[in-house]
Amino acid sequence: MEIKEFTAKKPKTVTAEAHDEKVKKLRKEHERMVKGKFEFVDAQGGWIDFTYRFFKGDPIYTIKLVHGEITELPLGIVKHLNNTVKKVRKMNVNLDDKKNPIYEFETQSRLKFTPVEMF
Repeated sequence: MEIKEFTAKKPKTVTAEAHDEKVKKLRKEHERMVKGKFEFVDAQGGWIDFTYRFFKGDPIYTIKLVHGEITELPLGIVKHLNNTVKKVRKMNVNLDDKKNPIYEFETQSRLKFTPVEMF
């Protein structure tokens, strides 16, 4: 007979002051404005609309960006745009043990925001 006992881990908590300080620092970095050029790689000449809210309690923004537009955006939104990728599946010729094809994924950037001025 085998008996195993599982216990839940106690979450590590941060004091309210430390949490507020970290949020304030993150918000300061997030709201720094960056001027740059927007490129929509998937639909050149097109535009993209999206809604965005990063911090709890902030208003929800609807942002429309046009390909080739030079604009000024907060650094947090720029990081969000530059991390937008799509997965393109490639079928590999190799088969696994059960004779199923092994799929590989390649990530391609969908959106680019290239800073014109260094911050």
